[in-house]
Amino acid sequence: MLRRVLSISLIQASKGAALTLFPSIFIALLAWSTAGSTSGNTADPIRGAVWLWLGAHLSPFHLSASSPQGAGFLSVLPLGAIIIPMWAVRRTFSRVAEEAPKLRAARIFYVLFYTLIAILLSVLTTTSTVSPMWYYAGLCAAITALVSTFSFNPRPALGVLVYLFAIAWGVASLVLSISFLAHWNVLHDLSVVIQPGIIGALLFTALQILYLPNMALAALAYLTGSGFSLGAHTMVTSSIFTLHQIPAIPILGGLPTGKHPNLIVGIVFWPLLFLAVYLVISRVHSEWKDRNKELLRTFIMAVFFVWEISYFASGELLTPAMKRTGILPERTTSIAAISAFAIAFLFFYAPTLFKKFVKRG
Repeated sequence: MLRRVLSISLIQASKGAALTLFPSIFIALLAWSTAGSTSGNTADPIRGAVWLWLGAHLSPFHLSASSPQGAGFLSVLPLGAIIIPMWAVRRTFSRVAEEAPKLRAARIFYVLFYTLIAILLSVLTTTSTVSPMWYYAGLCAAITALVSTFSFNPRPALGVLVYLFAIAWGVASLVLSISFLAHWNVLHDLSVVIQPGIIGALLFTALQILYLPNMALAALAYLTGSGFSLGAHTMVTSSIFTLHQIPAIPILGGLPTGKHPNLIVGIVFWPLLFLAVYLVISRVHSEWKDRNKELLRTFIMAVFFVWEISYFASGELLTPAMKRTGILPERTTSIAAISAFAIAFLFFYAPTLFKKFVKRG
């Protein structure tokens, strides 16, 4: 029985990796063949395809001497790309769930094999200039595989929180689209500067599309008060605007060009979000003990969720001068945590303490 679970998990984990790795190899070979390379060695595009595969799992890269400032990192990776490996994992793991007698053991072995594949690929494709960080590769692949093997069926309070956050993310995407239209000339000028050719333009456009969720999160952070940065010593919020030159990336043309103090009211999003969650908890649980337990558990998970998505949506972009790029995890998480504590205290703990004080009096 154990041998069957091991074999099914290994085969399907390999298929899950291959479903996204082979298309990446085709894309890399196509780009390499149309770039006018004088070398007949196909190792470089295949190595690049593996890097695309690792990058789709949000695994960062160490770049040796990538700029005059010294070694850098590429840790700002497209959030939209992770949908592809998650789809591949869900598709192949469904076969494991159908044939494996014990689902929990099959899930553990599947995630383990998928993680080992990612570590092996990162080690084999390491060069003197680009080094996939194998421990991050294994961690990101394990998280991707583990999350993808579960069905999303949260408790009511956590479900409301995720859905409301997704709605706010969508509203921020609409605001970002309006900003793109308002700064269309800037986007056009940045696109003309690149001039990547036909194939390069298609790939570059696809990459920018995959980065749109990152931009939408930055827009959400901007609208809700925490803001974002674009390199060292920069800060962009509705009331603070410290921004230097931007990279020649067309989607960055939608960035704000100055202060908008009136948008500071958007900071009420976080208290309202946690208030809605608290109302759901108070409706589902009538007992104080159950409500307290659910409140603590949900709010802690919510703050961790905000930190995690903020962390993966930001980082360093190729050079130390572009650190940090994206939303600020510590700032965004602090605002969310303070809002959660304020709502819990004002609407739950303070009334309870007041009632106890009145009874004693």
